[in-house]
Amino acid sequence: MSPAGQRLALRDAAQWHARLGAAPECLHTRDQWQAWHQQDALHQWAWQQLENFRAELCGVPSGLARRTLATDLAQPARRTLLKGLVLGLGVSGLSWTGYRQAPLWLADQRTATGERRNLTLEDGTRLTLNTASAVDIRFDERQRLIILRAGEILLETGKDPRPLKVRSAHGEIRALGTRFSVRQQDALTEVDVLEHAVAVRNQPGGAEVRVEAGMGLRFGLGPLPSPQPFDPNRAEWAHGRLVIDGWRLDDVLEELQRYRPGVITCADAVAHLRVSGAYPLDDTDRALAALAQVLPIHIDQRSRYWVRVRGLA
Repeated sequence: MSPAGQRLALRDAAQWHARLGAAPECLHTRDQWQAWHQQDALHQWAWQQLENFRAELCGVPSGLARRTLATDLAQPARRTLLKGLVLGLGVSGLSWTGYRQAPLWLADQRTATGERRNLTLEDGTRLTLNTASAVDIRFDERQRLIILRAGEILLETGKDPRPLKVRSAHGEIRALGTRFSVRQQDALTEVDVLEHAVAVRNQPGGAEVRVEAGMGLRFGLGPLPSPQPFDPNRAEWAHGRLVIDGWRLDDVLEELQRYRPGVITCADAVAHLRVSGAYPLDDTDRALAALAQVLPIHIDQRSRYWVRVRGLA
């Protein structure tokens, strides 16, 4: 019983629990669950672990339950079970948005503010996480699925016959042998394709929109728009650079804000100023100093966590 197999079975068990709880009178759902349960001894083990865990929490006072959870988080096997339970109860099989409900610290891979991380997955796919990003990775014999829980990723897909998909809060992106980035924001998901193509769907069973290399798509939960050309320099974040051409100063500062703690504010009098160039994302203090060299602005920095950009007095 491999750890990866246990994790997958526990997650599946949690999702089946959520489906049964959402439709307790649905005989079809119960028949499907029964078929899954009988399919593999590992499924039966995972279901029993879930039932045992729920029984423990239901049988103790709330304060003790919280202490039980805290203790469980220190134990890898119990943490995996808790993660599966949280994900399963927050995810409907018919919903894109449920994957954002679990706490981000439960994600398989995550980065802090200002951090980037490069990973090579088991299929050879190269995955880069941008600042303040989180993903869950679910590979099985049928598919390769990456759930983007927050932030931004860049993918260069490995050669594997299983389909590779990225799921965000707003839909799914199916790779067609490609290199592409996905950024999740509150109201929409952004997809930029650097090589080959992807297919995007934002409604279960709905039509896909194909996005070719050099094109991007910004989509929410409504009708999918047409792909539009994008600036390939946007992907330079993977190399630690913000490369811009004619950006407004307030837009530049908003982007730099993603890579540092605290707050950057901009005076209205200079917000409209335009700037071009390449700026380091791993040293935002140096990026701010560079902006002050090419624009008529002054940087007021009272601490690492408070920066005000204003015009020269």
